[in-house]
Amino acid sequence: MRKMKSLILFVAVCVCSYAYNLHMSVSGKTASEKDKGAITFTKQIAPIFQNRCEECHRQGGVAPMPLATYEEVRPWARAICEKVISREMPPFHAVGPIGRYRDDPRLTEDEITMITRWVDDGSPKGLLKDMPPPREWKSKWAHGDPDLIVKVKQPYTVSASDKDQYVFFVFDYVFPEDTWIRAVDTRPGNYKVVHHANTHVVPPMFKAPAEGFITGDFELGARGIVMLAGWAPGVQSVLLAEGTGVKIPKGMRLGIQIHYAPTGQESTDQTSVGIYFADGLIKKHIKILFGDRRDLEIPAGDPNYTLTATKTLETDALIRFFHVHMHLRGKSYVMKLTYPDGKQEVALEVPRYNFNWQRTYLLTEPLRVPKGTKVEFTGTYDNSPKNKFNPDPSKTIGWGEKTTDEMMQGRIFYEAVDENLNVKVKKGIAIRGTDTANKEK
Repeated sequence: MRKMKSLILFVAVCVCSYAYNLHMSVSGKTASEKDKGAITFTKQIAPIFQNRCEECHRQGGVAPMPLATYEEVRPWARAICEKVISREMPPFHAVGPIGRYRDDPRLTEDEITMITRWVDDGSPKGLLKDMPPPREWKSKWAHGDPDLIVKVKQPYTVSASDKDQYVFFVFDYVFPEDTWIRAVDTRPGNYKVVHHANTHVVPPMFKAPAEGFITGDFELGARGIVMLAGWAPGVQSVLLAEGTGVKIPKGMRLGIQIHYAPTGQESTDQTSVGIYFADGLIKKHIKILFGDRRDLEIPAGDPNYTLTATKTLETDALIRFFHVHMHLRGKSYVMKLTYPDGKQEVALEVPRYNFNWQRTYLLTEPLRVPKGTKVEFTGTYDNSPKNKFNPDPSKTIGWGEKTTDEMMQGRIFYEAVDENLNVKVKKGIAIRGTDTANKEK
């Protein structure tokens, strides 16, 4: 049995090395040769982890274990090697060169090779003097302390149910004036149970119960409630470009619809939402092109069901970022542009959609497209037994809010090139005499 375990370990080491043609016979080197080219955690690996991993893998982060110190990393070294070679970690699912998207955590080929060699050489710690200073995470909020924080009144008890639960919470704060904002950041109180959380703008005529929430799934749009921002696993808060904002009208409140996934045990959650006000000159209001379909009907066992929505941009546009949302059977997603001259271009391709990491893809350089450009939003689904996330491949699946239902949502966030609102604001409020253009809109 001992020999068999040793053989398995030896094969695992060889497979990890083979993936990058890095077969290195360490045992055949002298001590001085090994020391000369040694890769250590403190000198080469720790900086990579600080830049690529610690955002999630740290004390208080969303990942299951921290990876900030050698003692935390060493037990996971072999598993880390396998995950980075397969590019499962760090999670990022859009294709394109590194640098096309902001906050792109993907490892370069050199970084993957470095980690692989370090693991193959026994994962040495290195000298303490080579260790970079610990990275400081000063705020739990994405963009520093928000200008406004609203929180669910009381911790909410999520029952030990095997069914999805929906709760719409209404916050007390009323916006005293028309208020321009640049970002919304959602902080679930309990990441284990919050499946997604969508922040909405709530009109004055909507009356919430005294407890501040309504349970059950209901159509928010029919009550004049408009979605403002969404959070799901892997979705990061977006800070809009300087000069671009979203206006929340006077008298409005915020509400948040939280979808609690079944966990089988009772737990509590108290989610918070942070708002960042705009300052300076607002020229543009962020706009959204929706690529949604509700008529999907995925046959039982179908490994490659495809659905397309087509929309047209009605203005010259500057595309800033994209977002995609499907559920457990989501397989891939593509947004393809067809320009008025017939030229075609793929704006976004997510070949391996992952429900647990629904990122927002922010372009480093915005994409300018002309009026009349057609956009094809195409979602592909795997409802077969080969899909490891599929809860029941024997069922035909339609649209629905539940995790076990499906959705097809694509979003392009853009600015109208010729728009110039020319509104000066301070802490989100328009300075008197500068809101003329905005009122005309």
